[in-house]
Amino acid sequence: MNIRTKSVIAALIFGGSISTASASAVITDITASGSGLGSFSVLASSTDDRGLDLSKVFDSVNPITLTFTVAHSVGNGGSYNIIESIANNTSTAFSDFHLSIAEPTNVPGNGVVFTNFNSSTLDGFTLDSPSMNQPSPFNASGPRDLNFTGTLAAGETANAGFNLKPFDPGTGNSYTFTITQTPTVSPVPEPETYAMLLAGLGLMGAMVRRRNMNRDV
Repeated sequence: MNIRTKSVIAALIFGGSISTASASAVITDITASGSGLGSFSVLASSTDDRGLDLSKVFDSVNPITLTFTVAHSVGNGGSYNIIESIANNTSTAFSDFHLSIAEPTNVPGNGVVFTNFNSSTLDGFTLDSPSMNQPSPFNASGPRDLNFTGTLAAGETANAGFNLKPFDPGTGNSYTFTITQTPTVSPVPEPETYAMLLAGLGLMGAMVRRRNMNRDV
C-alpha cells in the first residue's frame, strides 16, 4: 500500500473524526500480497468513520491476501463497512470466489469475524449456504468464511460488500490478521474427454443410420 493510502487511514484515525470515548479496535494499515495480485488500493470513507473502499485487480487465477493491522483506540467500536471492487484481468471467467479470515492464536471473544455474514454480497454471485460443502481447502460459509458461486467474466469488474469486526487488542497493543481471497474457475475437460464424447456421438449416429436402413429394407 502506498504512502498516500496510509495517510488517508491515519487522517481518519487521528484527525478528529472519531469523537466518542469508548474503547475500540481500529484498522491502521492494509497491505496486499499474493501471486494473483495485479494492483491494490484502499480509501477511507469521508462520510463513515467505519467505512473502507478497497480496490484490487487479479492478474492471474491465484489468491490475493490482504493483511490488516489493528490497534487500540477510542471511538465507535462497531463493524467496518467494506466495499470492494474486484477486477478480473485474466483471460478466464471466475466461477467461484472465496474469502477466508486467518487470525492470531488465542484471540479473545469472537475474534475477527464477518458480522451478519449472510448479508454479504458480490455482484453476479450468490453466497453459498453454510450447509453447502466446499472443496478443500475452503470451509463452509460462516463468520470467518464467505463462498460465492456465479460468474465474473474476463476483463470485467464486480463489487463486493461485507461487514468486518476486528477485536480490540487493548491499550498499547496491536495485531495483524489476513483475509485471503481466492477465485476459482470451472474445470476444462481434458482432450481425452472430448475424444470420448465425439466417439460416443459417432457411434450413436451410426446406430441410428443402421436402424433407418433396416426399416427401409
